[in-house]
Amino acid sequence: TGGKDLALFTANSADQIMNETEEFFDFPIEGKLQFIVFNKLSDLQQSNIGFVSQEDANIGGSTRIIGSKIFLYFNGDHNHLETQIRSGINEVLISQLLYGGNWKDRVKNSTLLTLPEWYMEGLVSYCATGWNTEISNRVKDGILSGRYKKFNRLSGKDAECAGNSIWNFIANRYGESLIPSILYMTKVSRNIESGMLFVLGTSLKKLSDDWLGYYHNKYYVAEKLRD
Repeated sequence: TGGKDLALFTANSADQIMNETEEFFDFPIEGKLQFIVFNKLSDLQQSNIGFVSQEDANIGGSTRIIGSKIFLYFNGDHNHLETQIRSGINEVLISQLLYGGNWKDRVKNSTLLTLPEWYMEGLVSYCATGWNTEISNRVKDGILSGRYKKFNRLSGKDAECAGNSIWNFIANRYGESLIPSILYMTKVSRNIESGMLFVLGTSLKKLSDDWLGYYHNKYYVAEKLRD
């Protein structure tokens, strides 16, 4: 009730964002996307659409996706709503690119290709928000504290921010245009290592060392200058 303006905003934004996302990845989204837009977060939290367990209700304000349904809410900021739309579209497209469009393909391919949380969550975050001050501060804390050394084991917000910083590093060092190629080769080889090695010419271990060194030097120098 009273959400027509939000629905129109979402429809217009989604159309433009879908075109941009499909063009960047050179990959079309299969089927139609459904956006369920709630007027506020508390309304979304009261919805039980697609819930399997009580844990599903604790989404913490993040974009929730079930199949081709993308759940959104409005907190008074249209930029925040647009970020949710962008995040949802990117997650659906990347998932379809890696695992296939229909549920049978996704189930089959998900058993053959297992991705760490930083890979998917980080890429969605990078594509949706880019590199910003909030992520930079979290990455700085993670790098200087040594928490990101074993990044494959990270989960939740840490995995998202570390992953964002890895994709940001790849974009700065090798060029953002190579990201779709990395995903495609990862899908073909069913292996992250092979995808990186074929496109970037470097192993995942060397890439992770370069990534840690890049941000450590950046933040360590900044801290010394501040002192």
